[in-house]
Amino acid sequence: FCQVPFQTLRIKEEMKAQLNQKSLHYQWHPTDLSVLEGVFARGDRRIGAVIKKAYESGALFDAWSEFFDLDKWNAAFAECGIDPDFYTMRERPLDEILPWDFIDTGVEKRFLKAEWERAMQAAVTPPCRERCSGCGCTKYQSGVCVA
Repeated sequence: FCQVPFQTLRIKEEMKAQLNQKSLHYQWHPTDLSVLEGVFARGDRRIGAVIKKAYESGALFDAWSEFFDLDKWNAAFAECGIDPDFYTMRERPLDEILPWDFIDTGVEKRFLKAEWERAMQAAVTPPCRERCSGCGCTKYQSGVCVA
């Protein structure tokens, strides 16, 4: 499922091209493992079957690159009929229900959507210490927005 080592090279090149490259720090991570982490981060309950299959085939200490076996994960995805690209590569509509939407972090989804739109316009939201942006976190009565 992973064919993106070119992206790692591109990131390295882009980092070197930055004027402030000496102040930048980036730890390189195996690309295949990063893609798998992306599936886990965006996955829903169907990914549980993939994890179980991979575990049953011997995927146990995969966080350590010397034990990571991409073939086991590819076989588990294939056996379960799940395409990892569905979780990592597709564009999502802003109204899509996400697996973590039930978690109340204080930040409201309407705010996150507005932030996405602002980011697409290269607009920057002022820091909370300067002005409350109305994200919703004030309901917890803590943080930099609440005096």
